[in-house]
Amino acid sequence: MSCCSACGKHACACGCGAIAGTPLPLYNRPGLDALAYRVGRYADFRATMQADLSDAALPALAGLRTREADDPAMALLDAWAVGADVLSFYTERIANEAYLRTATERRSVLELARLVDYRLRPGVAASVYLAYTVEKDSPPVTIPAGARAQSVPAPGEQMQTFETAEPLEARCEWNALKPRLTRPQDITLDNVATLDALWIASTATGLKPNDRLLFLFGELPDGVPALRLVQSVEVQPQSGRSKLLLQPFGALQGQIVAAAKVALAAWSGATSLRDRIERLYRGLLLGGGDVGSVNRLLGSFGLEVGNLAGGPAAAQAFLLAVVKAFGGDGAVSPPPAGGFGALFGALTRQATLQPANSLRLQRSVAAALGQASDARPQLLLKFAPQLHDSFYRAWTSVPQGEPSPTLNGVYALRLTAPLFGYNAPRIMGLGLNDDPATKGTVPYVSKPDGDWDAIADGGEENDLVQLDNAYDGVQAGSFLLIQSGRYGPPVVAQARRVQVHPRSAYGISGKTTGIELVTPDADTSVWQAPSMSTLRATQVHAQSESLPLAELAIADEIGVLAADGGARSTGDSATRLTLDGAVDGLKAGRWVIVEGRRSDVPGTDAVSAAELVMLSAVEQGVDANLPGDAVHSTLVFADAGLAYRYARDTVSIHANVVRATHGESRREVLGSGSGAASMQAFVLKQPPLTWVSAASVDGVQSTLTLRVNDLQWHETRNLAFVGANDRHFVTATDDDGKTTVQFGDGVHGARLPTGVENVVATYRNGIGTPGNVRAGQVSLLATRPLGVKEVINPLRASGGAVAETRDQARGNVPLAVLALDRLVSVADYADFARSFGGVGKAVAVKLGGLVQVTIAGAADAPIDPTSDLYRNLLQALRRYGDPSLPVRLDVRELLALTVSAKVGLLPDFAWESVEPALRAALLDAFGFERRALAQSVYLSELVACMQAVRGVAWVDVDAFGSLDEATLLAGFGVGGDKQDDGVALMSHAAAADVATVPPRVPVRPARYDGGALRPAQLAYLAPNVPDTLLLQEATP
Repeated sequence: MSCCSACGKHACACGCGAIAGTPLPLYNRPGLDALAYRVGRYADFRATMQADLSDAALPALAGLRTREADDPAMALLDAWAVGADVLSFYTERIANEAYLRTATERRSVLELARLVDYRLRPGVAASVYLAYTVEKDSPPVTIPAGARAQSVPAPGEQMQTFETAEPLEARCEWNALKPRLTRPQDITLDNVATLDALWIASTATGLKPNDRLLFLFGELPDGVPALRLVQSVEVQPQSGRSKLLLQPFGALQGQIVAAAKVALAAWSGATSLRDRIERLYRGLLLGGGDVGSVNRLLGSFGLEVGNLAGGPAAAQAFLLAVVKAFGGDGAVSPPPAGGFGALFGALTRQATLQPANSLRLQRSVAAALGQASDARPQLLLKFAPQLHDSFYRAWTSVPQGEPSPTLNGVYALRLTAPLFGYNAPRIMGLGLNDDPATKGTVPYVSKPDGDWDAIADGGEENDLVQLDNAYDGVQAGSFLLIQSGRYGPPVVAQARRVQVHPRSAYGISGKTTGIELVTPDADTSVWQAPSMSTLRATQVHAQSESLPLAELAIADEIGVLAADGGARSTGDSATRLTLDGAVDGLKAGRWVIVEGRRSDVPGTDAVSAAELVMLSAVEQGVDANLPGDAVHSTLVFADAGLAYRYARDTVSIHANVVRATHGESRREVLGSGSGAASMQAFVLKQPPLTWVSAASVDGVQSTLTLRVNDLQWHETRNLAFVGANDRHFVTATDDDGKTTVQFGDGVHGARLPTGVENVVATYRNGIGTPGNVRAGQVSLLATRPLGVKEVINPLRASGGAVAETRDQARGNVPLAVLALDRLVSVADYADFARSFGGVGKAVAVKLGGLVQVTIAGAADAPIDPTSDLYRNLLQALRRYGDPSLPVRLDVRELLALTVSAKVGLLPDFAWESVEPALRAALLDAFGFERRALAQSVYLSELVACMQAVRGVAWVDVDAFGSLDEATLLAGFGVGGDKQDDGVALMSHAAAADVATVPPRVPVRPARYDGGALRPAQLAYLAPNVPDTLLLQEATP
């Protein structure tokens, strides 16, 4: 017996006992994340059953008067209350799992999705471009499709396998092509007078200041020589060459040389005036920069104002140039503009979007079969296959440039000597003594009585030069320059024979070096026998030595936009790149990767990059501006070509490039077919099945190929739509990632034929973000064809995405019945992109005359414009959308949320237990999965989230903002218009005024910013950067 604690009467009859608590009222307002569906809990069921014991409508229970817990009847009621509590709990769970919004299990969402024919996306395999290296001197190697390469795992990672998606012809000469690094020195008759430097391929030239250099254009006697003097010699041991700085021409001489060329071009006939100007022009070139010789030359040619005034207009220009030669001015180009603000734009510039494959390359007949196209020599080899091994080698070794005017050579004139007899005493005779002091005693004295006759007394001959001494270094075939000062223009000649012999003439004896000059014919002389005054004034510069010219390093950058003029020395641009030689066999549509150190990043040369580009053509030719240039190949890139500029000497071009995707091939016997079995099913034993990106509605394509009795069966989406004899199957992936293959029942899809182990599957396994390896990480050859040496990925892998999560599917399943595989409205573009394999978020807006679609990868995985995912999504949007409406696809612009807050705790709570829970709640509520593109973040929702954590009493937010890439790179907004949220956060201010904390962080949609179209922004807390979320316990 027991008494009521309220009234003291017997508990079974007082009326103060338990009141029925079930069923509980059920009401669920719209928008809840969980349904309340329990009719009662343990206490409610126990109270209801106890109330029923006192119910007058149940007189049979009136005898059970006790309410003691240890009474067997009460124990039985307690047990039933426990059971009812368990049943109501699972009833509620089942009810929640039946609705897409409230389901907590991924499998529930998966099964619900199948009701509307939506399959949860299985993930996407990453794609990468591999560059193979072939052994030196190896013949061409064909790397088959499916060749495997593996990554070198970093700590905590696993090795990932990639397989080539298509066959590749690889050659050793394509391993690492180099751009043209040097060019012949541009020395022509037009610029020889203005050259300021000359490079010699030697470090032991033996030259010194004021030494003479003879430039010879063409062959004598018709060739044109020029003389320059050495100003200084700079030896460059590291490059094995010497730089000769040349003495500049005088202002007057340089102006007259230039003007004389204009005047010469005006006369077509050999008038006397033209002949005199031409002789003047050659004389000026041989002046070597001696301004004093100009006046003597002008006087010797009789060039006066009266001679030129009646000439043609060019002669007037010549005269004007002579007059103006005494003046001149110069201008200094301003330094290029620069600044730290340009750094961000350079670093964040995206690579240009190339064609998806060679089949989509837009080409023209003019480019494919043009005069410089490599197709022409390739066709020639088709007509003459016997030339295959020797044609390119022979063709590229022969200079192909215009032969005239060509520099015949540059010679150092090592010897300067006078003619024999230059120091001979004059002829002496007797004459009257004029000295008053001595003439009385010596009436006659010896006096000069005229000079020698060089021809009569010395026997001087035309075209025979006799030097004042023996010079063994003068050789037959060498060149010499004869300068007679004011007695005539300089003469350049070539020695036919050289003989050292004794000579007596002009009253003196000694050895002489006789040089017989080469003459054009027997009746023409190149040098007239001199008079004695000319002989005494003549200097001969001989003992010529040919100097090997070094090629000049090309300083122009690679990748300069054509709008900026391209490369000045080579004609290269962002779409053209000249190689250091001729390469045969490269064809349009081939992938190449250009790798090097960037030169377009202000203030630093430490940024390396690589770009994937497709060849649209290969040209073979010479530079018309470089006389004697050899054949070089020029790569022509598709579309916009290179996005970056590179230092030329750091560039390497990988041409053995092929696309590869993540996953390793497997061949597996699934089992035996049975004609008596309906809907046979087999499970693939090596999950996960690889799905690669495709331009389909789902955005993915399975790598599974299935054969039964060696006949291929085809996958279909649903067996309900296939016939009884159709060889089709369906696949289903469960929540554990295991894939089941199921066949038909003979009505919807054919049954499997009976056989022993006749069901064979070929597929690849491996998928998701582990395939997004870093650049250079894929370096292990699992498949090594004969001749292949190594492999590398110059670009990172991207596009890999994990299987669709529960929360992603919850939002994507409704989209399956919205877009319906067609894109009509702008919202359809966003819905279609969001349901595409590998895409986590998408938003679309119409800006001007185009639709701009911004995407973020699943789990914010990187999506590069070169990835299969990006290409296939863009292709699918264009295929299923309005063909007349342009579509632009961009990857989200990231904003990293920054929060700093002090937290007050409720009594008895420890910060060590509250802080992890608080951090987890914030990372969940403001993480990638919970935030939408262009969704602003409000301070109120931040505070509400923190206040909802158990143990938190109050919150004081010190800093609330965001950091974008531009702000980070530009020093947290220094010198720009970026907000200083990051600065406030990092300063850890001891006291912050709440009023200064912004009420929201604006997150902008796609828009035009400074004329450029910018993608939508996405703001969330970065879990891998803990310092962006600073939480501190508030202390008194």
